[in-house]
Amino acid sequence: MKRLYIIRRNSGQGGAERVAERLAQHFSGQFNVYRLWAGHQLNGKKIPGLFGMLWWRQWHYSFYINKLPIYNQESVVYSLEKGPACDIYRAGDGVHRINMLGKYGTSKAWMLNPVHWLVPKLEVNSFESARYIIANSELVRSQVISVYPHLEHKMVTIYNGFDDNVFQLPQLDTQELRKQLALPVAADKILLLSGSGFERKGLHHAVNVVKNLHERGCKAYLVVIGKGDSTYVKKLINQTGLNDFILFKGLVSNVEKYYQASDMLVLLTRHDPFANSCLESWACGCPVITTRDNGAAEVMKSFSGLVIDDILHENAINQCAEYIIHTSFDAVKIADSVKFLTADNEKKAHLNIVNKVFYEKREE
Repeated sequence: MKRLYIIRRNSGQGGAERVAERLAQHFSGQFNVYRLWAGHQLNGKKIPGLFGMLWWRQWHYSFYINKLPIYNQESVVYSLEKGPACDIYRAGDGVHRINMLGKYGTSKAWMLNPVHWLVPKLEVNSFESARYIIANSELVRSQVISVYPHLEHKMVTIYNGFDDNVFQLPQLDTQELRKQLALPVAADKILLLSGSGFERKGLHHAVNVVKNLHERGCKAYLVVIGKGDSTYVKKLINQTGLNDFILFKGLVSNVEKYYQASDMLVLLTRHDPFANSCLESWACGCPVITTRDNGAAEVMKSFSGLVIDDILHENAINQCAEYIIHTSFDAVKIADSVKFLTADNEKKAHLNIVNKVFYEKREE
C-alpha cells in the first residue's frame, strides 16, 4: 500500500494539530499513514523536537525529518510544519513575516527572539520543495503570493471542515444547556471566546465589549474556553469590576455545548488563517463577531454575524455592543449556511491533491 507521511511537530488540541490528526485518521483506509510528531517512535528511534528552547525544537525536528528515507516515488510527504521538505505543504499558519508585522508593527522587539530569525528560513524550504501549497483561506493564499509571487502556480485553497456528527444545532433548550454547563441562566447575553493564544484571539477586546454592554445596562457574561495566558487582562478585568462576569473554563471536552448555549462567539482576532471556532459556532447555529484578519470571514453570510474591519478603530467596540444588543438571528439559517464545509468534503479535497501527487510521481 502507498505510504503517506503527515508531518507536524506537535500533537494535541491546537488547530493545525487537530487537522494533522484528522487527516491521519481519514486517510488510514487508503494509505499506510505515518503521523510523525516529536516524541513519536519511528523504526525504534524517537523523533526529536520535544525539549529545549523553541528555536532549537523547531530546527532539530526539521533537520531530523529531512534526513529520513521517506522521500521517494512510493510515498507522499504532507507537511503542516515549517521546515521539512515535502510534496504537499499546508500553509495553515500563513507567512511568518506578515504575522510578525501584525504582532510587532514597527517595533524591532521581534529581533530579540531567535525564533523569528529561524522560522523564515524553515518556511522557505517548505514552500520551495512542495509540489502543491494548500491555503485554508484566500487570506492566506494572498499573503503567500505577496511574499512568494513565483509560487502562485502551486497554490490551492481548501477551506477547513467541521465534524457534522459533533457540531450541530442544539437538541436541548438553551436554558437547560446553560444549567448543565453551570453557566448563569439569568444572563442577558452569554458571549463566548473559544481558542488558544488569548492575546492573539483578542481576549482584551472581548472584555471591553462586555464592559461596554454593562455600561448600556446589559448584564453580559464572557465565557472563555481554550488554552492561553490570561494574566495580561487581569488588570483590565479588575479595573472594570467584571471579575464575576468573565468565566474561564480552560480546555473542555464538550466545546459544542458551549456554542449551543451561547448568544454570540466573539473572536476579535489579530490574525487567524481560518479560525475553526467560527465554523464550529455557525454549525451550531451561533452567530459570530470577528475581524477582517480572520480567513473564516470569507465564508460568513450577512445573517451569520459581523465582520469588524479594524478592531483598533475608536468606534469598533461600540459597534460590537450595538450589534449584540439589537440584532436577532435564525440559528437554522446560520447552520445551513456552512453545511457544505464538512470534514468529509475537506477530506475529499485533500485526497484529490494526494492522489494527484502519487500520479505525477508515477509518471516521472
